[in-house]
Amino acid sequence: MSQDKLNEHEDTKEWETWMDNLIIDDALQKENIPFFQYSEFENVKLISGNIYKAIFKISQKTIALKCVYLNDKFTLDNLINEIKRYRKLEIHDTILKFYGITKQENNYMIILKYANNGSLRQYLKTNFQKMDWNTKLNLAKQIANVLMYLHSNEITHGKLNSENILVHNGNIKLNVFGLTKIIPESLRFLKNTLGPIQYIDPQYLEIFNAIGKNKSSDIFSLGIILWEISSGNSPFEMEPSSNIDLLNNIVKGKREMIILGTPPKYKEIYIGCWKHNGNSRPNISQVVKDLSEIVISGESFEIETPQSQPYNVTDEVISVKSEISNKRNKELEVKSDPPFVDVTDEVDVYIKDLFEFFVDSYEKQDLEMHSIMIKNYIREHNKNPDEILFEMISHPSHSYYRFTSLIGFFYKYGIGTIVNNKMAFKFFSLATNEIIEMKNTSPNSRSLRKLHESNREIGFIHLGDMHLKGLGVKKNRKEAFKIYSKVADEGSIRALIYVAICYQFGYGVGKNEKKAFELYLKSSEEGCLVGQWNVGYCHRKGIGTAVDDSEAFQWFMKSALSRNIYAMSNIGYCYSAGIGVDKDLEESFKWHLKAAENGNSAAQFNLALCYEQGDGIDKDNAKAFEWCKKAAESDNVTGQYMIGKCFYKGYGTGKDIVKAIYWLNKAKENGNTDANKLLEKIINKIV
Repeated sequence: MSQDKLNEHEDTKEWETWMDNLIIDDALQKENIPFFQYSEFENVKLISGNIYKAIFKISQKTIALKCVYLNDKFTLDNLINEIKRYRKLEIHDTILKFYGITKQENNYMIILKYANNGSLRQYLKTNFQKMDWNTKLNLAKQIANVLMYLHSNEITHGKLNSENILVHNGNIKLNVFGLTKIIPESLRFLKNTLGPIQYIDPQYLEIFNAIGKNKSSDIFSLGIILWEISSGNSPFEMEPSSNIDLLNNIVKGKREMIILGTPPKYKEIYIGCWKHNGNSRPNISQVVKDLSEIVISGESFEIETPQSQPYNVTDEVISVKSEISNKRNKELEVKSDPPFVDVTDEVDVYIKDLFEFFVDSYEKQDLEMHSIMIKNYIREHNKNPDEILFEMISHPSHSYYRFTSLIGFFYKYGIGTIVNNKMAFKFFSLATNEIIEMKNTSPNSRSLRKLHESNREIGFIHLGDMHLKGLGVKKNRKEAFKIYSKVADEGSIRALIYVAICYQFGYGVGKNEKKAFELYLKSSEEGCLVGQWNVGYCHRKGIGTAVDDSEAFQWFMKSALSRNIYAMSNIGYCYSAGIGVDKDLEESFKWHLKAAENGNSAAQFNLALCYEQGDGIDKDNAKAFEWCKKAAESDNVTGQYMIGKCFYKGYGTGKDIVKAIYWLNKAKENGNTDANKLLEKIINKIV
């Protein structure tokens, strides 16, 4: 090749590289992905493979840099989609934080939080001798909780082992870049590199690449990690992982020996996880629940409540608080970085504000909307629900006279923990039994009394609900009616609603719709928004009174104007159908939007229909899809069917047969027959 040709070739190559980088930079900018100049980092050192650590000059914080290869539009799109998914997962505190992108010459790197204790394997090797069982259990719970978070988002890890689990200041951090793929269990197999043999599902090894790794495979790996935490050693560390005999022995059932002093319950958990048959292993929710029930008292002992002894709720709370207190103390021991901010006051203020919002929404909303609003409030304030629950239980000034009903609420609705109705029942019981002596009448004392009274009332209402539905206790509708009546007699206008519900449906008392209507009306006249909504509903359906659409609309409007979300949704429906008011699609859209933005799933679905049909708003298929998806994610069954249909037909989104089947299956499981018919049609086409 001549020198001119060579120069021309080099110029062309340089031009193409420059254009590629321009396209990449433009794409990152459009997606609001932070970009940092490589010159902003110093002391860049290789840690392993393609991962470096460096100092960010401005803040002097240590960060990690991981090389990514962007050699075509496909890999660029994959990275952007990966970052989008990662941002959604990142709200969980245990997921390693992503900061942005940088570039060294033509090599791109993602910027991640640096885990200062290295891998879990390194951490155990360095710290195991000074770890007690509370510390070990804390690590196990953190890993199980983050795995439950991935599985709840339909993500399989596939490569879980102690080398790729990181530890920062004694706390687990998981890097899930490259792992966040939606699980299409019925249509295609996930292909992952092997990783260390000791952690790999024996069923996967047995039929190598004939089946894909799935959630059950993660459970097997978790079982091995739980054993590793109990021993401080790598599994089968005396045998080389490349040994084909080890692989065959694992497939045949070879497992590590139980470590002396392991709590019996903990041992049962990991033995269940590493069973050969994936169908016999527990799911991650069960593992998390079982781990949460272990209470350590002293070295290698597990305390359980004797079945023959009467159960003392206060003792339970003390045990839970003791466990969490020990956990916090051990975490503080291993933290090497000095604290920069004392967050105690900030946490106290936030929890007090949360409780006041909790009381306010309890007074204004139905129990179902109450849980949605609390979850939204926590998310909007960028708080970690796990940490909030920890603070409420571990801080004595919170748990004993203010917030026990809120702690019970967290357990009942799975906020910051898994749903645990027994624990919820115990904390609600504690709320009803608390007595506080306040002799002075200062503003602070009055405020404290109000918090205490609200805490007690809410505890009673939820106890009644749990007796009514058989949650954490044997179903007993008569007991529920008795509880509601007691609180109503003490002056709770909110409790009147539940007494009325019992009369309306005959729960624990003779059915009497007229009596129910009278009680709804009484609570409404005393300012109860939920009662106002119920009076409107009774007028609409003729329950205990004559059908009167105009009167129904007036009561709905009264409640909606005071921000009852169900009433807002009903007003939207009344305007759309001309019930008790002239038909007005624009007003209907406005009210549906208000209710939808506050988390009402029926309103979210109706809003999707407004956008799809152009009712009160310009047609917009993308917006229709967006609101339909929100309704589906809020467990609206019709929304689940419609979002499945959208993915199947490509309405407002790209066609995606896997997601279509996922949502249609959800709708089918919840009893939607149309979803079942469409599923059969899709499967027949595939076959």
